[in-house]
Amino acid sequence: MRRLLAVVFASTLAALAVSAGGCGGGSTSNQPETLAELPPADPAAVREFLAGNRFMGRPGRGNQRRARRRFQKAIQIDPNLWEAHYNLGVLQRRAGDLEAAAGSFDAALQIQPRAPEPLLAAAEVDYARGEQGAAAERLETLLEVDPENLDARVALAVMLREDERYDAALEQAREVLVRDPQNIRALLEIGRAYRAREQYEVARLVLDKAVQLAPEDAPGLMAEVRNEQGLLELDRGDTQAAFQAFEQAIALDAAYEPARMNMGSVLLHAGDFAGAVAQYEAVLEQHPDDLAARVAYGAALRGQGEHRQARRQYERVLEADPENADALFNLAVLQAEFVDERTESRATFQRYLDAAPRRHPKREQAEEYLQLIPDPNAPPPPRQGGPP
Repeated sequence: MRRLLAVVFASTLAALAVSAGGCGGGSTSNQPETLAELPPADPAAVREFLAGNRFMGRPGRGNQRRARRRFQKAIQIDPNLWEAHYNLGVLQRRAGDLEAAAGSFDAALQIQPRAPEPLLAAAEVDYARGEQGAAAERLETLLEVDPENLDARVALAVMLREDERYDAALEQAREVLVRDPQNIRALLEIGRAYRAREQYEVARLVLDKAVQLAPEDAPGLMAEVRNEQGLLELDRGDTQAAFQAFEQAIALDAAYEPARMNMGSVLLHAGDFAGAVAQYEAVLEQHPDDLAARVAYGAALRGQGEHRQARRQYERVLEADPENADALFNLAVLQAEFVDERTESRATFQRYLDAAPRRHPKREQAEEYLQLIPDPNAPPPPRQGGPP
């Protein structure tokens, strides 16, 4: 469940980074006081930059390609035009190219180390690459430059919470509420921090407050609050209340993936495999590349006895990510328990152990399987008795 929240917030940060660049990063003639003085930009580069902005604001891949070329041309003419580096990075991030985006944002920051937009965008990319420490450092720098940047402060609270620094996370979220008492995302982070500390009643009060304040014209945000309430009820052991909260979240926003994933998990553990399949199929219809959803879908298919289809789901995940621990473990269990490939499953369990992090929840179970399944390559035990 916590992994899902990390994915959700990564998506939120991505949206903030894009909106910060918006349809045109910034103007070379209107720089914030925090920016260093630079020589006047080359007029030809500015023309290319402004043309790129116009294309960037239009829908369609063709316009995004045109925008990218214009920004690249602007950089060729004037390498110090940091706004062009930044907007190019935004386009690269939209396309999912983390490495290229990181390079573009870093190029912008080499020119303007304290520019707010590339600091926030670079932090998001660091976060997406699993470099939470680097992301947090960038956000702290950004808050030195712009203490009123509430998006950055909420993002920092998320990272501190995920690092189990709950007091620091609460401090950042409360600073947001001082400036904006109705900030729902800050309330969500406070609720999450208290839930992580198992202070469930306090968490419930905070989330109830978020429900009261959430605007009616923001169903996606309300769905996120209801989803968090469901996670809280799961932690408290009330599966029925959790189910109802996830159901409410989906009713508010049918496209809200985390609630469908959580609903699918509840149904899967309850043995309602058909219901779980429906939830995972809804997620995969919108996000066919969601590997976690595909692994879960395979588990639900396996529960229905659809072993061939389940195997295909795990194989599709492993084609995209050969070291996906969840897919490897589920494939090994399928081999060992459902399709008469118990001996072959040893190799898959071993692949899982080689790939899985030390704290992966299935490691102990995989090791038990390896102890129980005979190794066909092991030497025979020495004979007992007989002549000397």
